[in-house]
Amino acid sequence: MDTLQVLAAPDGHEIRLRIWQPTGEAAGVIQLLHGLGEHVNRYDRFAHAACERGFVLCAHDHRGHGDPGGEIGFFADNKGWHLVVDDALIVLTHIQERFAELPIVMLGHSLGSYVAQTFAMHYGGRLAGLLLSASTWPQRAKLLPAMLIALIESLRLGRHGKSALLDKLGFGNFNNNFRPARTDLDWLSRDENEVDLYVADPLCGGPYTCGLWRDLLGGLFELGSDHAIGRVPADLPIFITGGSKDPVGGDRGMTRLILHYAQTGHQRVAVKIYPEGRHEMLNETNRDEVTSDWLDWIGARFRAKDSRKPLPATRNNSHSD
Repeated sequence: MDTLQVLAAPDGHEIRLRIWQPTGEAAGVIQLLHGLGEHVNRYDRFAHAACERGFVLCAHDHRGHGDPGGEIGFFADNKGWHLVVDDALIVLTHIQERFAELPIVMLGHSLGSYVAQTFAMHYGGRLAGLLLSASTWPQRAKLLPAMLIALIESLRLGRHGKSALLDKLGFGNFNNNFRPARTDLDWLSRDENEVDLYVADPLCGGPYTCGLWRDLLGGLFELGSDHAIGRVPADLPIFITGGSKDPVGGDRGMTRLILHYAQTGHQRVAVKIYPEGRHEMLNETNRDEVTSDWLDWIGARFRAKDSRKPLPATRNNSHSD
């Protein structure tokens, strides 16, 4: 069973929330934060698998996403990144009121993984676990030139303007390792049908506004320090996972992220990297394996409740904790 709800943010923004519930008693709640240029309806298959395991799945569309009547690709006129994080808090508070006593694991994919980490810096004590999909470590030295270009483009076109240059800088090289490419989005998945579904979906993809790029780059810069992620509770179980060929993170990006969490004293970090996998592991050719792995890890968090005993850090192609 799934339902749609609308929650009100303080600035008047309407948060569209979809909730999938199992038919019997629930063991816990997954709060899902989707990626850039997509929407929550794309997670229906995963949500049904979660319900079959006895889990509730709650997911809301980020600002500028999933609303055919709204402005796609735009967060807000001011403090867009923090408003996106605040929306996640509004949803979590609603979940805790509606599903009292149930543990909550936050699952963030790509853009959602950065929102989730920023959220955990402030509110991690309210989570039973944090699953980061298709993530990477933001490198501040590489972000600074992009932030300057985003500022210039924003001044030239306005925050609501759309810059082909910024979109090219953001995604221009992602298909390079998959040539000859069938589409510009082959980097998403090895499953051609899933790529075609994304291409055909009018609510997926860009272009994105200058304001969104400025907000996103600023959020990544804020997140990209050991001091920042050191604010994530050290005993919070974290699962870092994704495809080895993902141009967003991949082997190198996820390894950097893992090392920084190790350096900040996080001892409950589990890892699984899928060989040859691309960006959207839930839409990959081995998605059944991925779904099972992720739900196994999440289910262990629900069984553990609030127990957070330190475990050795993991760095291999199998998950633990």
